[in-house]
Amino acid sequence: MINEQLAEISNLALVVTIVLYVLALIGFGADLASTTQRRSDARLGALDRKDAPALQAAAVGADAGPGGASGGAVTGEAPAPGPIPDGSRTGAMSAQRFAFLLAGAATVLHVLGVTTRALATQRVPWANMYEFATTSTAVVMLAFLVFSIRRVELRALGTFVVGPVLLVLLLAQTFWIVPAAELTPSLQNSHWIYIHIGVAVIATALSILGAVVAGLQLLQARHEQALVARVAAGEEHPEHWGRAGHVLDRLPSSTVLEALSFRIHSVAFVCWTFTLIFGAIWAREAWGRFWGWDPKEVWTFIIWVIYAAYLHARATGGFRGSRAAGLALAGFVAVVFNYTIVNTVINGLHSYSGL
Repeated sequence: MINEQLAEISNLALVVTIVLYVLALIGFGADLASTTQRRSDARLGALDRKDAPALQAAAVGADAGPGGASGGAVTGEAPAPGPIPDGSRTGAMSAQRFAFLLAGAATVLHVLGVTTRALATQRVPWANMYEFATTSTAVVMLAFLVFSIRRVELRALGTFVVGPVLLVLLLAQTFWIVPAAELTPSLQNSHWIYIHIGVAVIATALSILGAVVAGLQLLQARHEQALVARVAAGEEHPEHWGRAGHVLDRLPSSTVLEALSFRIHSVAFVCWTFTLIFGAIWAREAWGRFWGWDPKEVWTFIIWVIYAAYLHARATGGFRGSRAAGLALAGFVAVVFNYTIVNTVINGLHSYSGL
C-alpha cells in the first residue's frame, strides 16, 4: 500500500534539495573565484628567490594560519598543509562557510526525501534508477561532509562534489523519475535486495567521490609541474592556466588529493567486491546459477577489475600519481556506462528492476 502523501513529501523535499544545492554551488564557486592575498604574497616571495620548491609549496600548500609556516616569508622548506581559512576563527561568514552550511542543510533534506520515499513505499529506496540515483548521491554528500568536518581544507572541493551531485539529481528528476510503487514480484520476498543493492549504492557513491578527487589530482599535478618548470626557466611571471590556475591554488596539493583518492577507492573496491559476491549468491537463489554472463554482471566485473588494477598500480612505485589516477577515472567511466547504457539500452536479466 503506497502512502501518496509521504511520496509527495519526498518529491517536494528533493526539489527543495536541488534548489539548496544550486545555492551551495554558487557559494563554493564564489569562494573559488576569490583570490587570497596571502597566497599571492607567498608566490611573489618565492619568485624573488627563484626558488622552485618554495613556489610549489606556495602554490599548492594550504595556509597554516597566523604564525604558521605560510603566514610569513616563504622558506626553502615546503610548509605543511593546513586548513584554508573559512572565517570561522574570526567570526566572519565567508562564502565557503556559508556554502558548506547550505550543503549541510541540503543534505539533511536530501536524506529526508530518500527516507520518506522508503516510508511511502514500505521498502528500501533503491528499487529503480530514480531511487538508486537519489540514494547514492545522498551517500556522496554525507561522505563529503564527514571528510570536510575532519579536514577543513577539503571544503575547497565543494564545487567539484556538489556539481556532479546536482547534475545526477537533475537527470533523475527529469528523465528517471517514476511514481512511488511496490516492488516487482521478482524482487519481493528476498533479503538480498537490502544487502546486494545496498552495498552497490555505497560502492557507486564512493566511485563518484573518488573520481572527483582523482580528476582534480591530475589537474593539480600538471599545474604544479608547470609552475616549477616556469620558475626553473627564470620566467618573471610564472602564472599557469590563468583563472583556472588560481582555482587550483586554492585546492590541496596533488599529494594530498592522491592520498585521499586512494583511501576512497580502497573502500569502494571492497564494496564492489561484495557487490559481486552478494550478486552471485542472489543469482543462485533467483536463477539457479552463480554466473550467467548477463550484461550487468559482466560490467560489474569489469569495474572490479579496473579498480583492482588501480589499487595494484598505486602500490607499485612506477605507477603512482597521474598514471594510477588515470586508472581510477577509467573505472568511473565503466561505472557510468554500467548505470546508463547497460540499464537503458542493453537488455538483460537485470532490466526488469530498472537498476
